[in-house]
Amino acid sequence: MGELVELLDSSIKITLGAIIAGLTAYWMSGSRVKQHLNQQKIQHQRDLIEGIAQQSEQVHHVFMKYFELIIEYMNATRNGYDWPQSRRSELYLVLDEMVHSFNELTAAESKLLLLNEKMLYKTLRKFRNKVVFFRRHFYIDKKDLSEQEAQDIKREISKLREQFFAELSACYAKV
Repeated sequence: MGELVELLDSSIKITLGAIIAGLTAYWMSGSRVKQHLNQQKIQHQRDLIEGIAQQSEQVHHVFMKYFELIIEYMNATRNGYDWPQSRRSELYLVLDEMVHSFNELTAAESKLLLLNEKMLYKTLRKFRNKVVFFRRHFYIDKKDLSEQEAQDIKREISKLREQFFAELSACYAKV
């Protein structure tokens, strides 16, 4: 009878130990899965923010190419010589590139809304609108182009870009 009690005692202890070990393993694997999912979520948010930065910077890069060509055109007309057809062709290529970059910028804006970053979205829209304003008011064959006004708008665009990237950096640091 004593052996039976010892056998039951040992069986109960082994069973309880197995149950405790199983529950602990289950709990640990669940917390690892949650931690892994959180890390994936954070990495996905960072990837989205990095994509937004690249898409936004591409617009600025194309804008700067357009700006330089417009300034070159204004200098040519002011100094009374014809602007070469090759440079006109390059400008038209840059305009096509600008259209493509604005499509990318629309995707960046959508990502900001997806991330619920409405202030960043508004800042990016201001940047976009100012670039669009420049494009609509500064083009070849326009008679009353002002280099000073172009430089002023370029500075405004640069400030809006800096403001956007400062806010985007803060958002990136939060993630």
